[in-house]
Amino acid sequence: MNFYTCFPNALRHYRKAIPRTIRGMKLVSLIIAMTCLKVSAALYAQRISLTVKQQPLATVFTIIEKQTGYQFWYKSKDVQNAARVTLNLSNVELRPALDRIFENQALTYEMVNKTIVVKAIERSTIRKIGDYLNQQNKQTISGMVTDDHDEPLAGATIRVKGSEKTTTTNKEGKYGLTDIADDAVLIVSYMGYSTQEIRAKNAERIILSKSESKLDEVQIIAYGTTTKRLNTGSVGGISGADIAKQPVSNPLAALSGRIPGLVVTQSSGVPGSSFNIQIRGRNSIAQGSQPLILIDGIPFAAGNEGISSLPSALTNGVTGTSLSPFNSINPSDIESIEILKDADATAIYGSRGANGVVLITTRKGTAGKTQVSVNINQGFTEVGKTMDLMNTQQYLEMRKEAFMNSNTTPTVFNAPDLTAWDQNRYTNYKKELIGGTGKLTNAQLSISGGSSEIQYLIGGSFYRETSVFPNALPNIRGSVNMNLNHISKDRRFNMTFSGSFTAGENKTAGTDLTYYTFLSPNTPDFFTPEGKLKWMENGSQYENPYRYLFETYNATTHNLVSSLNTSYKIFDGLTLKLAMGYNRLNGKEIKLTPKSSLSPDQIPISSSQFSVNAYSSWNIEPQIQYVRPLGPGKLDVLAGATFHQKNTSGNYILVSGFTTDALMESIGAASTINAASNSETQYKYQAVFARINYNVNNKYIVNLTARRDGSSRFGTGRQFANFGAVGAAWVFTEEKWLKDQLSFLSFGKLRGSYGITGNDQIGDYQFLDSWQAGSQTYQGTGTLRPSALANPNYTWEENKKLEGAIDLGFFRDRFLFSANYYRNRSSNQLVAYRLPYLTGFASIIRNFPAVVQNQGWEFSLSADIFRDRPFKWSVSLNATLPRNSLLAFPGIENSSYASLYKVGSSLNSLYNYHYTDIDPATGLYRFTDVDGNGSYTAGDLVINGTLDPKIYGGLNNTFGYKGFELSVFFDYKKQTGKNFLYSVYNLSMVPGMMLNQPSVVTDRWQNANSISQYEKYTVVAGSTVPNVAYSDRVYSDMSFIRLRNVSLSYSLPKALISRLSLGSAKIYMQGQNLFTWSKMQGFDPETQSLYSLPPLKVYTIGLQLNL
Repeated sequence: MNFYTCFPNALRHYRKAIPRTIRGMKLVSLIIAMTCLKVSAALYAQRISLTVKQQPLATVFTIIEKQTGYQFWYKSKDVQNAARVTLNLSNVELRPALDRIFENQALTYEMVNKTIVVKAIERSTIRKIGDYLNQQNKQTISGMVTDDHDEPLAGATIRVKGSEKTTTTNKEGKYGLTDIADDAVLIVSYMGYSTQEIRAKNAERIILSKSESKLDEVQIIAYGTTTKRLNTGSVGGISGADIAKQPVSNPLAALSGRIPGLVVTQSSGVPGSSFNIQIRGRNSIAQGSQPLILIDGIPFAAGNEGISSLPSALTNGVTGTSLSPFNSINPSDIESIEILKDADATAIYGSRGANGVVLITTRKGTAGKTQVSVNINQGFTEVGKTMDLMNTQQYLEMRKEAFMNSNTTPTVFNAPDLTAWDQNRYTNYKKELIGGTGKLTNAQLSISGGSSEIQYLIGGSFYRETSVFPNALPNIRGSVNMNLNHISKDRRFNMTFSGSFTAGENKTAGTDLTYYTFLSPNTPDFFTPEGKLKWMENGSQYENPYRYLFETYNATTHNLVSSLNTSYKIFDGLTLKLAMGYNRLNGKEIKLTPKSSLSPDQIPISSSQFSVNAYSSWNIEPQIQYVRPLGPGKLDVLAGATFHQKNTSGNYILVSGFTTDALMESIGAASTINAASNSETQYKYQAVFARINYNVNNKYIVNLTARRDGSSRFGTGRQFANFGAVGAAWVFTEEKWLKDQLSFLSFGKLRGSYGITGNDQIGDYQFLDSWQAGSQTYQGTGTLRPSALANPNYTWEENKKLEGAIDLGFFRDRFLFSANYYRNRSSNQLVAYRLPYLTGFASIIRNFPAVVQNQGWEFSLSADIFRDRPFKWSVSLNATLPRNSLLAFPGIENSSYASLYKVGSSLNSLYNYHYTDIDPATGLYRFTDVDGNGSYTAGDLVINGTLDPKIYGGLNNTFGYKGFELSVFFDYKKQTGKNFLYSVYNLSMVPGMMLNQPSVVTDRWQNANSISQYEKYTVVAGSTVPNVAYSDRVYSDMSFIRLRNVSLSYSLPKALISRLSLGSAKIYMQGQNLFTWSKMQGFDPETQSLYSLPPLKVYTIGLQLNL
């Protein structure tokens, strides 16, 4: 402001009317006034923009300092206890902004040049007297708690700060408190939302915002929800958003390395193959170790058991259970997967939770306008790097040397590769048989929306993936799903229905062609000029792997999952609930072996195999829940019952003798029924359960669970058992004395649990005598023969679980750390007890006082390195150090387990011969002769390590900049595993025989002066082969670090989205199993087999639109 410009006439008048001295004094005064006006103008001219939510006052000061250059001066003790600030200001002058910031604060401020002095408001004697009188005039207050969308939050906790007075909101989000002072401060909290502190006089309308802290994210637990902040149990999980970043068709594949204590192992890279999952180790010597799997609270009927019965590439040529039931679950339909581990988290499931629990929660509709979401991606798959095999020259030299070492002469019968086939021919069978490129297409469509009373979601998907084998051989899945949620106007009644149906078809080769990559590299052509299979050249016959592509294997599956959950609030605090569900999975397999796939020299007879398997289960769980404030805390009581039934059936038939291949799918067209069988079992389970949770000011939390189980898998008088657990947590950062001392520690919790669960994974009817139909007749009547003896006296295995943990958060939860120690002891083991031969039976099931222990440490660390800036970077790391041991097994030396296990060692110990070196005289492997008798016998078996991983885990980095996001995930495992010699010697295909070998075996014994890694070549698989196969020579370091997943996405800018009339749009690229660092000797450190297709590399590119 220019003073002379504003008042020119006044200055002219003063210059003429007053003496010079007085005029000088006035000028000084005017200069001072002008300076003050300029400072005042500068203060009001300075503008700031501020958007904060529940931020400490000191943080707000820092933001203003950066924008204005002003400095704040204050005492830390005055600002530490100030209320957090939530404001949204845009281009506001500084003083009005400061006035807004200091509203309802017990602080005031003063401007001194470029310094803003903050100090506590000093209360006068009159004010103190007034405060005293106000304390005597307490009042009744009431209000309402809602979220950002004005939806009432029922069950929110309101506590008067500094007292034990607490209440909760009703179904309409309303609350009331009596005898409250005017200056009282209320602490308002709700699961998944940021806690607020607000003065009672301003608490008529309280709006809570979603918490930005990972500690306040909602966690699904047994029969309810909680948060990481308040959970007393051990729960790990993965969100649907993280699953969506991975191009996987099986949701189990998305879990590898993500959760401490969970091991996920892929059995094969063939599309549709199975995964093994194990939570905190192997608990049982002989019985099942699979966890309980629930989809929206309903047991998955097939569990993680394989659902195939016929030999195919999925089973590596051996009839087994390797087609995964999880292929019938669309990963895109999943909202989250939680893994429950300790007793506190699993005991309420009783015996079914002994090996842990997997909770799969599907996506739900949300209130709002109708939204259409489309997600389409395409990509390809391929085999990664494998071991190099010999070329033709190396191979033929090996064969010649093997015949020389074996003193045998090669002929057209025992060595056509040396005598009848082209010696210069070379075919890379890895490239020809498994070197193809698989193609995949994945398309998703969903429609969701609704009102505050009804929300809905309807979706559909299509997935198609072809194999890397020479033919397309697709694995196809189509699914539809829906979710409907309704809540009544008075908020008393709630109903949620979820349903999904999936149809799948898997076509694959008759066997895994990976085995045939080891054919002699000079094997002749597999096809005649006419395109028919070729079996012979120059009088010598050879194996033709393409025959398995002429076979037809087709598996179709249909999976229905449905659940209905209802609740009715009788009055505030008391709610009745009913959960019902049904799941049915049908699997049908057909394998056709036509004459065209068989060698003419083998008198080809066409055959067909048919198998039908069905798994169904229903589940009903009535519950009652009572929630109310009690003393200084909140009491939550849940009681209920479980009624469950599972039916399993299977039918198999093998027929042959078709007159034409065209009728092979008709059983009636076969001339011979070679084999037929059927089975049907029923499992019934009943239980009552209860849980009591008491939470004192989110500081002290106690959780008690109890369950009485009844299972049809035990005899009369043994069918029921009691299980339970206790968990407790102390959030010590809620202690006032600690808050003042460690301001950098934003969260700290100690928790522990102890409990007992059971295990009834022993199969059905094993306590009864079993009979089978015999093939003979007696006087024209069919016969029965006994197959198993009864033992109605065996009972439940017991698993006692102990855990202690600490959870920490630093710098407003920017860094989170967790350390868990666990110890599980499984006793009363159900094992096969050997019987005398005169009984006619090998064994019966009975309880042994054996004890198996799993203990270890689990660590996890996450950090938001940069989060309040355009460039964002977050890191998460987890590690598990497990240890398994057999603590006790009385009488093991006289049991059939004496050669398998040793007390004090792991159940997965390598109990075998110890390899020492290669005998320079014979060129054969040598082993330690422990008993010194000159031969290798059971007395020479020793513990040579364990197959248990020593440490495993994962590391994830996520980077974001504007619309870009890059996620890079590694998983790792330090372990001993099966090297390539395991496959070679267990199939007696030793180096020198008519199969190609890894090129590393060229470092072999040749003479007495050889220093080599591998024994001599031979064409005779003699008696020494079993010694090698049963030794630690076939095991080695199979540790690895794998670049498991990379995901790069770009979200289009909002301005462009608006012009395109879209809700959002994202382009992304993803990769899976991209690279592996390992010193392994084999094809893959995960599958650990030369003859199984390793996990495939996957590359995709996609587009996601929200309309």
